[in-house]
Amino acid sequence: MSKKTVYVVIVSILALVIAGCGGQAAAPQEIIRYEEVEAESAISDEGEYAPGQPSSGAADYSTIERIIIRNASLSLVVPDTEAALKEIGDLVDELEGWIVESYTYQYQEGLQASVTLRIPAEKLDTALERVRGLATEVRSENVSGQDVTEEYVDLQSSLRNREATQSRLLEYLEDAEDTEAALAVDEQLRQIEAEIEHLKGRIQYLEQSAAMATISLDITPDELAQPIQVGGWHPEGTLRGAFQTLIHVLQFLADAAIVIIVLIIPVVLVVAAPLVGLFFLVRAIVHRRRARKTS
Repeated sequence: MSKKTVYVVIVSILALVIAGCGGQAAAPQEIIRYEEVEAESAISDEGEYAPGQPSSGAADYSTIERIIIRNASLSLVVPDTEAALKEIGDLVDELEGWIVESYTYQYQEGLQASVTLRIPAEKLDTALERVRGLATEVRSENVSGQDVTEEYVDLQSSLRNREATQSRLLEYLEDAEDTEAALAVDEQLRQIEAEIEHLKGRIQYLEQSAAMATISLDITPDELAQPIQVGGWHPEGTLRGAFQTLIHVLQFLADAAIVIIVLIIPVVLVVAAPLVGLFFLVRAIVHRRRARKTS
């Protein structure tokens, strides 16, 4: 294989990759396209990859099984936080999930906790029902889903195009007649391999995220959740207001200290330094003249 033929092949393969990306990137203008190359892959009407079929337009995503990333968050009031945490741990083991993170905060009135867990997406409804059963009150609940089907299908299509390009480059690399031609093909091969690894990583992330749902729980004991009231007086309101005022005062003092240190002091030094230098210079001149007069 001659050097010119290798370059023609590389340019043609790049054109194939660009066509497979749906026009997201444009070929450099200085590269001459010596021949037209047809893409050997497309997405069929069912949204599946169909080798050897010409592209007939965008995939029909409505017929594809949806890829949904599901998340839920709940704020619970429970009789006993430690008991609730134990039951949540048992529930996670039962549903074959795991606890991502767990934080506890000890107050005089009781133990407060924040827990994030992952469970199989198909068991999310069961998990939510069981978690609600632990609470005397569900203060808030939010369940959301992110549809990533379109991104997932596009990533798979791009991956197949690059894998086909990789196979071609490997064939051309075996047929390269000189070192310079082999190096040119090898450089393109390394770039394609890096793109393949990136696409595989993103696809794996979407698959894992869709397979496991995330549940975030804020758990508060009954004692800590009950408002303080004495004869119609709510001291917690006064305490909250005083605490907020304290925060504002401390914030003001901190901001003032930052302004003084960062702005005022440097400005004073810059302005005062020449004046101080001038003062000592004048003083030295006066002392020198007095010394001459006395001598």
